[in-house]
Amino acid sequence: MDRNPTKDFIFIFIFFFITYAYFFQGGGWNQNCRVSLMRAMLHEQTFVIDSFLEPSTAHDIAFDNTGDWSYYDGHYYINKSPGLSMLGLIPFAVAHYLTGTLFHLDSELQVLFSTYASTVFTVGICGALLCVALFYMISVVLRLPRPAALMLTFFFGLGTLVFSYATTLYSHVPAAFFSFVSFLLAMHAGRGGTRHVKKAALLSGLCASLAVFIEPSTVLMLGFVAVFLLSRGSGRKYLPLFLIGCVPCGLLQCLYNAVCFGGPFESSYAYANDAVMVRINGRLFGVPRFMTMIEMLFLPYRGLFVTSPVMLMALPGAVLFLKEKKFRAEALFFIMVSLGFFVYMAGFHAWHGGFTVGPRYLLPAFPFMFMLCVYALRAFPKSFAALGVASVFINVCITAVGNEIPFTEKNPLINVVLRQILQGNVSINPTPVSHFDRYFCIYEFLNIEAWPQNFNSFNLGEFFCPHSLMSLLPLFAVWAVLALPWKRCAV
Repeated sequence: MDRNPTKDFIFIFIFFFITYAYFFQGGGWNQNCRVSLMRAMLHEQTFVIDSFLEPSTAHDIAFDNTGDWSYYDGHYYINKSPGLSMLGLIPFAVAHYLTGTLFHLDSELQVLFSTYASTVFTVGICGALLCVALFYMISVVLRLPRPAALMLTFFFGLGTLVFSYATTLYSHVPAAFFSFVSFLLAMHAGRGGTRHVKKAALLSGLCASLAVFIEPSTVLMLGFVAVFLLSRGSGRKYLPLFLIGCVPCGLLQCLYNAVCFGGPFESSYAYANDAVMVRINGRLFGVPRFMTMIEMLFLPYRGLFVTSPVMLMALPGAVLFLKEKKFRAEALFFIMVSLGFFVYMAGFHAWHGGFTVGPRYLLPAFPFMFMLCVYALRAFPKSFAALGVASVFINVCITAVGNEIPFTEKNPLINVVLRQILQGNVSINPTPVSHFDRYFCIYEFLNIEAWPQNFNSFNLGEFFCPHSLMSLLPLFAVWAVLALPWKRCAV
């Protein structure tokens, strides 16, 4: 049997790229601060976002469009790592040029569609490539049958929060992609599974550090990958190359810190808006609480198994994976990354993630967590399929309705997402990316009942069926068209 299924990779990428590009989750403080940096770099060639903050009339909010800012030496900057904004700058600039011709009288639409383009060509592409990488690991490395590998990839890409966050300008999915690819390259370097071992080790370090440049929490993955290389006899001599690969992004981060905050080891978080940074005794992290872990896994507010029940298969799957002697090192790696990242985030005082529907801060570890599920499919096929189908349904609903759910909603899946589906509503997030002076008071963004219908979030089908579940039909039609090639490549 052909173990280099290039056609499978192409079909998987096309399927998921079209699916992710179909949706856009709109604005929010997290997204808008990243857009502010892109606009600042494009229009003023600076990291200072002063010109792109929109003063608020609210008494306790400085700016309407975002509260995710840092203030240093008389200027405002984003309070996040700049990696995602830098990745999105080129598609944003191209789209801004094109929309400047199409909507030359409406600067709000220019910014909105430029943001959509930057989302598709950064987060969306990374999400599709992550699914390809996952399929590669399952099918080519672990050598599971192609039908099983395709099913698992389908459940991962559509049945977890990766789906909705691959349509949102957040850092989590790109960070997950580069972290997972870093592991794949390190695995090949450690096993000597490629003729280009040195390049693999070098690129592994580059990908790991790029993930950190996009999302700092993935420094844990970088550390785990380095330890993995050390644990492999043939991989130890390539650790220096891995570390050299980390240098370019590390230098870029230090340069950014020095330019913006006065020193290479200064951080935007040290100067971040106190109104959005949850600190206890001056710290963002504390001792992980057992109750927080329960909430992150089981309870409706942010439960992993509530929004992605297929992840329950990781519990028996981890045991089954450890029984595969050939891949025991990889199994231990997935277990350590999953547990380590989970405990790390359980100690984060803002673990709930604000406006969201699930444990979004865990997303960078999702591919590693999901890998623990794969051998459970063979042992419990019916249970796995049932949980997988339920997960796909849940996450299609989340993506169709929106993942920007106010933190005041204690059961966002039932009270908001499924309720809106039953009412026939889609793309409910009304938050703009810019031009907040055209909208109602910012406090009303906490009250879903007051949200007006607009196109600040949308799916492409809404050009034909605005604000209707019928807008999903074109996507389902595309899935049906692609189903035949998927079936053929699974044979």
